[in-house]
Amino acid sequence: MASLVFNTPWLRVRSLPELAPTFLRRRQSSSFHCSRRSFAVVACSSPSNDGGSVRVRFAPSPTGNLHVGGARTALFNYLFARSKGGKFVLRIEDTDLERSTRESEAAVLQDLRWLGLDWDEGPGVSGDFGPYRQSERNALYKQYAEKLLESGHVYRCFCSSEELVKMKETAKLLQLPPVYTGKWATASDAEVEQELEKGTPFTYRFRVPKEGSLKINDLIRGEVCWNFDTLGDFVVMRSNGQPVYNFCVTVDDATMAISHVIRAEEHLPNTLRQALIYKALKFPMPQFAHVSLILAPDRSKLSKRHGATSVGQYREMGYLPQGMVNYLALLGWGDGTENEFYTLEELVEKFSIERVNKSGAIFDSTKFRWMNGQHLRALPFEKLTKLVGERWKSAGILTESEGSFVNEAVEVLKDGIDLVTDSDKVLLNLLSYPLHATLASPEAKPAVEDKLHEVAASLVAAYDSGEIPKALAEGQGGWQKWVKAFGKSLKRKGKSLFMPLRVLLTGKLHGPEMATSIVLIHKAGSPGVVVPQAGFVSMEERFKILREVDWEALNKGESVPLESTASVST
Repeated sequence: MASLVFNTPWLRVRSLPELAPTFLRRRQSSSFHCSRRSFAVVACSSPSNDGGSVRVRFAPSPTGNLHVGGARTALFNYLFARSKGGKFVLRIEDTDLERSTRESEAAVLQDLRWLGLDWDEGPGVSGDFGPYRQSERNALYKQYAEKLLESGHVYRCFCSSEELVKMKETAKLLQLPPVYTGKWATASDAEVEQELEKGTPFTYRFRVPKEGSLKINDLIRGEVCWNFDTLGDFVVMRSNGQPVYNFCVTVDDATMAISHVIRAEEHLPNTLRQALIYKALKFPMPQFAHVSLILAPDRSKLSKRHGATSVGQYREMGYLPQGMVNYLALLGWGDGTENEFYTLEELVEKFSIERVNKSGAIFDSTKFRWMNGQHLRALPFEKLTKLVGERWKSAGILTESEGSFVNEAVEVLKDGIDLVTDSDKVLLNLLSYPLHATLASPEAKPAVEDKLHEVAASLVAAYDSGEIPKALAEGQGGWQKWVKAFGKSLKRKGKSLFMPLRVLLTGKLHGPEMATSIVLIHKAGSPGVVVPQAGFVSMEERFKILREVDWEALNKGESVPLESTASVST
């Protein structure tokens, strides 16, 4: 909780119930003393919050995409509310009329739903504390601004933009904080009336005590303290009648009965202004928890120059909501164990605000990808095959998104897939046959020198005789039986048998388990499985290419012609 220490006492006086909104419980008020006159301020509590239950909010500004930092803040609020049996409120802070758009708002809501962070109150969900868009709450802000004016906590400031600029320049020359000098803080009623009669534009400025301090016990950062003399009187309402951010937030959090404000550390400086407004309106203050920033590997603030930073971008890249939620939770939090794999339900069970770290968290893209792969492979096999199968069809590789080929391909290739989009690459790699490029590589030299041409000749003969097609038709068992007999005929086994077979049949030195891969390649050649434009090289075409290899030139170390390489590999 926050405590305010003033040099000037707050005096208790009779409440003025006629000024209090009907939806607020009336409490006794106090008077605010200033050099000009004494004013009465209505002391109001926030609406009932179900007997002190936890109510938290996430309040994005719909001026762009949902940043991963904002998503983590939303997640921590969600986990805190769910772990405490409280409410998670979504509020749209769209007072920046020039930059806020409904399209951006819709995208933010979509991202939150995709992550599984459903809100209890907010846009599209009924609640007792709406409306939940700041643009629809202007009447409420004006009501409280007038109340502050009547109580003397704010005053009209008629300073022009040029005057304010000059104040800042003077302060800079004197090496003083760039705070408002208080020109209109002590103006007489006559001076104010004169400017009003002339129609001079004015703002509402909050009267900040000249001495004293604010101290809060932040749930993450511990004790934090500010002196009032560093602030200066600040604006709560602009000359065009629009409220400023800190005023809106305070009124919203108070009238929505928010019990805990969990937000990014960037908002820590705002706490001083907001606490003064809470005190002036006699609102009970929530507890604050300021979460550290997410940092790039170079420890600078994560930004677009470091790559993708928004939830939508990662969704399009093939990340799962489960993987993103898990990784974001670990950016600054842990349950004290070595475990790093959590579902959203497990995070709700384990989460505590006390274990949130106050130091910055490094966003590690490699670890994020790895974690997503863990969640991807943990999906029920039916869901995994549906996800990957639909991807293969939409990417124009397969004609159908389901069936025996899809099931077998996912089983063979899943270990090489961390993102859904990785599935394109691993399947195209399986379907390709870059034999010439592989044979020309230095890494293939030991296999070539191990009489690879002899294995190739025997392999071609076995294919032409019908042995290989028959073995492949019998599936993996028939293939393995044939390989064993083939090895005996060549007096080869182990690596000296399997490496030549891998190179000659797959065109690669590495890949998934060979028996399942070869059978899968054979099945891919069935009519209507692979889209013709996918670059698939059938088993028949592979043996045609094998027959054309100039083994003599290869054995002499001469360069191997790469004709047709482009057409048979990806």
